[in-house]
Amino acid sequence: MKQIAFLFILSLGLLSCQQEKTAYVNNQEIMEGFEKLKQTEEEFSVEEEALKAKIDGMVAESGYQDLVQEYQSNQGKMSKAKEEELYNEIMQIQQRLSQQQKMSNQQFQQRKSAQMDSLVNTVKDFIKTYGKENGYTYIYGANESGNILYGKEELDITEEVTKALNDKYSVETPEEQTNEATADTTSTESVQ
Repeated sequence: MKQIAFLFILSLGLLSCQQEKTAYVNNQEIMEGFEKLKQTEEEFSVEEEALKAKIDGMVAESGYQDLVQEYQSNQGKMSKAKEEELYNEIMQIQQRLSQQQKMSNQQFQQRKSAQMDSLVNTVKDFIKTYGKENGYTYIYGANESGNILYGKEELDITEEVTKALNDKYSVETPEEQTNEATADTTSTESVQ
């Protein structure tokens, strides 16, 4: 009986001596340092500008501005029926443009939101995998809401994780893409 009690106490002592490997990352710094996220945000900025240009083009094609200008310059000079007809036409065009703009913006925002959510999930999954592969029991996430108020600097693995994340999900810069295209063209020309 004493041997069993001794073995039990010994095993508890050994278990308590096992150190759990823990660390933390600054969530915001990881997201800000994630090159694929930056590239995606840049792509969405370009797409948003193109969407604005498309909407401006639709407004120009519709003749909306010309009709408004005609209405304003001839207001009171034309018959009430003509004035009302022109006003109704302007309102119809304005409604149609507004609906198209709203629909385009909603579709854009849905695509952007889905892509950003996907990237956030990619980061979360990467951190889980990183933790498993590097023997961590826990990797905590520090953020602005203060769920980690203090942590030893040596337990902060934000830079390591960000570097590994960017290595795994590396993106090509426009220069690299251009250089590759040039190299492909050069190698194709030399083969001929």
